[in-house]
Amino acid sequence: MSSLIFNANEAFEIAKRIERNGVAYYRRAAELIGDPAGKKLMNDLAEMEVVHEQVFAHMQQKLSGDELAETPLDPHNDAYEFLKGMADKCVFDPKEDPLEVLKDGTDAKTILNAAIQREKDSIIFYEGIKIMVPQKFGGARLDEIIAQEMGHVIILTRHLDQIAS
Repeated sequence: MSSLIFNANEAFEIAKRIERNGVAYYRRAAELIGDPAGKKLMNDLAEMEVVHEQVFAHMQQKLSGDELAETPLDPHNDAYEFLKGMADKCVFDPKEDPLEVLKDGTDAKTILNAAIQREKDSIIFYEGIKIMVPQKFGGARLDEIIAQEMGHVIILTRHLDQIAS
């Protein structure tokens, strides 16, 4: 088992952070994109992330007991800082230029494919940190977060399928 241990509450804090990073990313992209349809799609994706953060906040409010308990002594908060840094680098990097990511174009198909990839990256991230949230501290809650992200992939894929057909 990993020497870094988190509780479900910390995992939800990171999940909400990733969603906020997504909102900022998509809103910044909307400002940079000249194409009105692309701009609208970016703003729609930002709003989806806002709703997703609210879903995670609601799920977090239902935590209790050891899911909220202090994890092993970490006086410098290094474990949480590690997790936060990984979240910022693995899914939506706050310093990343959206137009660099979308250099192949700002059409709806390119935008949706990039968004789907970000959601997949978040699933991989959560799968990777699952071993750091023992069952005692609410490890099963990571499966709930992953299920939410998978639902987001399904929604985006349906939008992409509508465009492709």
